[in-house]
Parts: sequence; C-alpha cells; structure tokens
Amino acid sequence: MHKILVKREIAQKIKFIEVEAPEIAAKAQAGQFVILRLDEAGERFPLTLCDWNKKKGTITLVFLEVGVSTEKMGKLNEDDSILDICGPLGKPSEITKYPLVCIVGGGVGTAAAYPIARAFKEAGSKVISIIGAKTASMLILEDKMADASNELVICTDDGSKGEKGFVSGALKKLIDSRCNFNAVYAIGPTVMMRAVAETTRPYKIKTVVS
Repeated sequence: MHKILVKREIAQKIKFIEVEAPEIAAKAQAGQFVILRLDEAGERFPLTLCDWNKKKGTITLVFLEVGVSTEKMGKLNEDDSILDICGPLGKPSEITKYPLVCIVGGGVGTAAAYPIARAFKEAGSKVISIIGAKTASMLILEDKMADASNELVICTDDGSKGEKGFVSGALKKLIDSRCNFNAVYAIGPTVMMRAVAETTRPYKIKTVVS
C-alpha cells in the first residue's frame, strides 16, 4: 500500500499527488514511469514520474482525469492509499551536457517534461523550456519549470498568458532569431509533438518526442 501524503488540483481536472514509494524514489530517473493499480478490482495503468524525493521516500505524479481509473484516483484524498505501484519502469532519458537544449511541454505533458529539463540543467546544459496550454488556467508547474530552466517561454492558445499561439510557433521563433539548439525534447499531445518534429526537421535538429 502506498499512502497519499499530498493532493491538490493544479488545473481543471489535473491532479497533483505525492505518494509514499521509497523503493521507487531511490532508483527513479528522468523519463521513467510507474504502473498503478488502485485496488484489487482496478485496471493497471501507467503514469510518468513527475518528481521524486529519495530522502522522504516519495514520488510525485500529475495526471489528467480522462478515464475510469484516473477519475477514481482523482477522488482519493490525503491519507488514502493506492494498492500497487510498480516501477521505476522504462528506459531513462539520455541526458547529455549540451551547449543549448530546448524542452517543450504541452498540457499535462509538462509534468513529464519537468524532470527531463531539470536533469539537463543539472548536467550543465543551458536549458530553454517552452510550455503551453489552451488558456492560462490550464498551465501547470510554471514555477518548477522556471527553476529547471535557464529561460522559460509560456504560450497559450488564446493569449491569456505569455505568447499567443502554439509551442511549435514559439520554438520556430527561437530557432530563427537566436537559438542554435543541439537537441529538442517534446512531450504532450500527439498533434503538438508532430508539429514540433516538423518544425525542427528542416534545421536537422535532433528531436525526441514521447
């Protein structure tokens, strides 16, 4: 059993929870995920690790309520428990010291982009991050992304905060104006990741999407 220590809503239908999982926290790396089962009757479903604290023995998960299991998990409260959490799973992101790297997060994908941005910065790379959402109220983890980056660009579809438009447009503007990126990492909706990949393709910039 894994007790929920912290729970809050950080945007509409997007929840943030900190859960006891010391064995996972001790081994977690950027880009990895866990598989959860809420109870004996529950299905197994994956979530990318947003953060972890080895000293406290906790992991942080951020999720959008989009189906039966995530909606059920969204109703759990602090001091409630999750039956099973398996991990860390998956191949960690390849973290290299680059002169300049761009991390792009769209919607709830920003939660998965955050540990990658932090790892690149800790490795000595200069990190410019771009995060986007439909409106200002749907932006998440701005402070964490700012701390994990040397520079943070914010985009909203409606222009309610930061630049008006899509993250791919902001990326192209940076490439054309001043940024010779060595690599771009993007996590978010499929259409967003496709747009990022098509943006970087003409410039032959290494691009990784998840």
